[in-house]
Amino acid sequence: MVKNRRKQVLVMVILLLGFLLANSVWGELERTDGYFTLIDGEGRIICRTAHQVKKGDQYLSEDNLMYQVEEVKEDTAHLRFVKKINLEAAASPSIISQIKNTITTLIRGEEYVQGKNRAIAIYHTHSDESYVPSDGRSSIKANGGIFQVGDTLAQTLKEKGTPIIHDKTPHDPHDAMAYDRSRRTAVNLLKQNPIALIDLHRDAVPPEEYADQVNNTAVTKAQLVIGRQNPNRKSNEAFAYQVKAVVDRKYPGLVKGIFYGDGKYNQDLAPRLLLVEMGAHTNSKEEAKRGAAIFASAAQEVLSNQAASSRTVGSGAAKSALWIMGLVIVGGIIYFLLNRGWGNVLGGITGDIKAGDGSEGDQDQDSPGEG
Repeated sequence: MVKNRRKQVLVMVILLLGFLLANSVWGELERTDGYFTLIDGEGRIICRTAHQVKKGDQYLSEDNLMYQVEEVKEDTAHLRFVKKINLEAAASPSIISQIKNTITTLIRGEEYVQGKNRAIAIYHTHSDESYVPSDGRSSIKANGGIFQVGDTLAQTLKEKGTPIIHDKTPHDPHDAMAYDRSRRTAVNLLKQNPIALIDLHRDAVPPEEYADQVNNTAVTKAQLVIGRQNPNRKSNEAFAYQVKAVVDRKYPGLVKGIFYGDGKYNQDLAPRLLLVEMGAHTNSKEEAKRGAAIFASAAQEVLSNQAASSRTVGSGAAKSALWIMGLVIVGGIIYFLLNRGWGNVLGGITGDIKAGDGSEGDQDQDSPGEG
């Protein structure tokens, strides 16, 4: 009796630990038949996106107003205003972070901390994403127009003196499992010790959502995306805030907002993993490339300088480490119970072993798609 119960509990524990430790991505869903319109309490359009919007998702607008999705009806998501975010405060390193940076600089060297010899890695989860006005269609298997926008992003950063790794591994098809496939690419890139990772996408909404002009030249805006379901969320958020803050100072409005979606987007792998959407399938690729060049030029100082964004990246990484340590401790306790005292504990729970009798119990052992 006790033996059977022990096996059942052991199987349940193994399954639970397997689920927690697997770090598998969530099925990040997207619309293939249109898009969602996010409106505030007064009916004003705050954003349009092809991401699958759910209750609890959030959106930080161009002017840094935070909203939360309260209800989704058909193609419309109703938002509640939460608060205004001070990005400049988020971009300022804390005293603790400055001390940590000083210590790290002494131990590992100035160039390591600042990232002078560490590359920015760029990859594309949705390798098919393309731009209809330029590419003729929204999806090109394994060789989408998004690769060329990535080339522009990479070249601009390289001209600024930052080493670049631009990975063009395809992850087709464009489905809910694409992030599982691109996860392997991200892991391989992390082995090369980049200072930041950028997963570059494009959206799938009407062209005016991303259309902009800089110096009388047509460009597309950028949108950042943060996964709500990952232990690095606060670090990813801090990194995104600091990128938006520095771009806002130079080109107000170029970053149109930050979408918080129900998923991981592989951001649980690293605190400095940024998902960027550059334009939509309805914008031209040339406009997206110009937008990418301006975005890269403006954001380079944060992207290539770890100290510039270490304030909450450090705290988020610490939380992730504590989370992992907690799992290790739980695993250790379970190991001890299984090997040393499981029978007594289980017997005490089930009542099959009488207290005080000295017994140790049983000893047996092709659609638009988007980013």
